[in-house]
This record gives sequence, structure tokens and C-alpha cells, in this order.
Amino acid sequence: MTGTRRSGTSMWMQVLAAAGLPVIGEAFPGNWGESLRAANPHGFYESLLRHGIYWRTNPHPVTGEFVLPEQVRRHAVKIFIPGVIRTDRVYLDRVLVSVRSWREYEASLLRLHTIEDAYRARVAPGRSAPPRMPPALEWWDENFGLVRDLAIRRYACHVQAYDAVLADPARVVPRILAWLGEGGDVAAAIAAVRPEARTQRQWQGAARGHAELPEHVVAVLDDFHAAIVSGEGLERGLMARMNEVQAELAPALAEHRERVAAAAGSYREDEPEPDDGPSAVLRGEWA
Repeated sequence: MTGTRRSGTSMWMQVLAAAGLPVIGEAFPGNWGESLRAANPHGFYESLLRHGIYWRTNPHPVTGEFVLPEQVRRHAVKIFIPGVIRTDRVYLDRVLVSVRSWREYEASLLRLHTIEDAYRARVAPGRSAPPRMPPALEWWDENFGLVRDLAIRRYACHVQAYDAVLADPARVVPRILAWLGEGGDVAAAIAAVRPEARTQRQWQGAARGHAELPEHVVAVLDDFHAAIVSGEGLERGLMARMNEVQAELAPALAEHRERVAAAAGSYREDEPEPDDGPSAVLRGEWA
């Protein structure tokens, strides 16, 4: 199975689907065709498994369906990084991680949250927006968690800079398909990369969450992304700085996680629940 992170995840699912790989997840699950199509007109391809493939999702909490590793070896499924870390290692045959800059990730989430909140205000006007971790902190939390998980569990993983795909899909996409062990329709897969669909940059001027981060923390976030772009790995000095930043941010990260989890667990069974996108906690899901 192929795991991806939120930045560029939908693009890679579209690429793999175009190549001919079986895909787990719908382009527009639930009401997303109405609520979130503007954020991604070509589809999200998400499922319950975005939270990971482990005892809470497999067997499925509603249908009881159990997925065996050998049944889905060639399938592509979109999993957010926390879900990759939760996933039983036997399902992590190949993990493709797409990373864009933390500034662009921040702008992307601000845009998505704005669309989600507008939809919620229309269909459930009495329900306030859920608490969220600031996107820049979420970017760091997930990426640092992935690096730590890779060092511990050592599964096959390719970390790909999002910008490099958009800049030269004819070079990057065939290389990724070869690494995955899948040929398929390479031309269609390349054509599924649509740089014109990149709308996050116009939102970067509105991004403000990173203003709370000290300059030395911003420098580490930038240097980590630069290392991903270069493809040369993480050198020892950078890793030491990353560990220092993680220790510094750990209390704030824990506080944000607790707020999000507490809010997600507070919904009543009879409360209206708009199916408004990736930030929603739907029936059968959790924080």
C-alpha cells in the first residue's frame, strides 16, 4: 500500500489512479463534492484508512470488513502521517511521502479550514469550528514524527518534494512508479499532475500562524524542507537542531493535541454532524 501525507496527497492519489493502480477511497466521500470541491476539484480519494490501518480501522468499525495485507499489496491508499505511524508495519509495503514547504502547507490548511467553516455555517449554523493545531506546528509535528518512525521501524519510504513534482513531472513520476514496482499508464500518470491547480500560494499572504514561532525555529523548519528538496538526506547537525526544536515545542504540541482530542470526544450522538471534510470527526472515527 502507498501512504502519503496531506501536502500533495490528493495529487499523488490522482497520479496513481491514472496509472491504473486500484485505489482505496472515494474522490469525494460523503458530502465533500458539495462542501470541498472548490478546494480540490479533481478529488481527495480519502477513506477511514486515512487514520491508519490498525485495530481501530481494520476490521472496519461499522461493516466488520477485514483487509488482509496480501489482498491490497498493489493498492494505493491515502494515509495522513499520524495514520502511517499508527499503521501495522505489515501494510507498509511502500510509503510515498509528499512534502511541500511549511509556509505553503500552512496556506493550504488555512484555505481548507475557511471552506470547511463556511460550509458548516450554512448547514449547521449553531455549531462552532473545532479547535485546531496551528498549521505550522502541525507540519512540524507530523514531519518530525515521521522521521522518528522511519528511524525506528525502517520500512520502505520515499520522501518527495512537492515542488519537484510540479516542476518536472516527466522526470519524477516515472521514477516514482518504478520505485513502487508499477509501470501502468505512465503518460496518463504524468498528465494527472496539474500545476495550474496549485492555489495555495495566493493564500500565503493571509498565513499568520508562523508569526508565533521564534526565528531559530523557523530556520530549522526551512532547513529541513531544503534537505528534502535537495534529496541528500538529513545531516547530523540538522538532526541535532531538529531534536532541540522538538524538545522546545513539545509542551505546546501536547497542549494542542489535548484540546483537539477533548473537543472531538465531546460530540453527542444526537448532535447534527455536517460531513465537512478532513477536519471532521465522523461516525466510526476518532481524534
